[in-house]
Amino acid sequence: MDKDSFIHGCNRARLKLSEREHMTAAFFSRRYGETDFITGLRAIAATMVIIIHTGAFADFGAIGQTITGAGKYGVNMFFVISGFTIAKTFTDARDYPSYLIRRLARILPLYWVIISVAFLLIQGQIIYTPIWMAKFGSAPDLYNFAMHISMLSFLDYRVANSILGVEWSIPIEVFCYILMPALIVFCRSIKTTVIAVLLVYILTAILALISKKTLGTSLPVKWTPIAYGQLFFIGMLSYHLRSKYEGYVGVKPALWIYCALILFGGSLLFKFGGRGDTIGLATAIIIIFLTTERAGILVQVLTFKPVLFLGSISYSVYLIHYIVILFFQKSGFIFERSYFYFLVIYGLTITISSLTYLLIEKPSNAFGRNLVERSNN
Repeated sequence: MDKDSFIHGCNRARLKLSEREHMTAAFFSRRYGETDFITGLRAIAATMVIIIHTGAFADFGAIGQTITGAGKYGVNMFFVISGFTIAKTFTDARDYPSYLIRRLARILPLYWVIISVAFLLIQGQIIYTPIWMAKFGSAPDLYNFAMHISMLSFLDYRVANSILGVEWSIPIEVFCYILMPALIVFCRSIKTTVIAVLLVYILTAILALISKKTLGTSLPVKWTPIAYGQLFFIGMLSYHLRSKYEGYVGVKPALWIYCALILFGGSLLFKFGGRGDTIGLATAIIIIFLTTERAGILVQVLTFKPVLFLGSISYSVYLIHYIVILFFQKSGFIFERSYFYFLVIYGLTITISSLTYLLIEKPSNAFGRNLVERSNN
């Protein structure tokens, strides 16, 4: 074999290897082109939620405890990203039914499966009784199950978060999927979005006050769509502003990204009122301005293949991790260090979530796409 043939053969081998790597990455990860980094943000959000539920850094003094406590605001990131996704998916869809089918096929099948499995595990006393179920004296009965399956659990705070410990957010997502497209017109400018956000804040404050006076708790409002509408509004605005500033040249976009990172980091390290909304705002700013040209290193981090994979399975991770926690609690496993507990829960959750992603999420997403395509033909 001559030198040229050898070189040509090596190039062909490298090309085939590259194609296989690309196909493998595409099979295991969701890809969205220039907004792949948003999948990386999902990975961060899911990790934050596991951090708070495992007390990951609680052994590292006051700063570690503050960072751990900020983990609950991963949900705020998810809501902002969902607002962006609602605006993008609805804009790209042929009509409202096509949009809604895609969204519901994305979120409902896995949710129904995980809720059903957790429900049976609780009934069989295989996992520990969830804290909110014990707190409000609710039970894994037909009423509780029906409220969850129908996505109406947010109407009764006693069952809204009683099975998975995180499921309160899913009916909120579905509610916003249904309603928000009618409100997209109000989120095409900063002015109208600010007005909408202020109205949400005012209404939430009034309802929370009434709830606390009458029921002794603000949870009946906290676990409903009204309390997080501002994050969806901001997320939808980020979609329109990203299109507006996509070709903008100058240093300002990069400065906005650095400001967002400062806001995000400060919200993790320091306790102050409005940390959750600050993290949501930082997420929106990153979505609006982040490109490879403006902050290449950040894009590389958020689109690193393991991060993309984790972001792709983040929905499964979000739903499943608390079941794993309840199983360990029931089994009586004790970990001397909180960060080791976090690593064990994290690793097992990723393993199980990889399977549910391949066996449930990907097929249900494909079913939604095929259903829309057939209806459009």
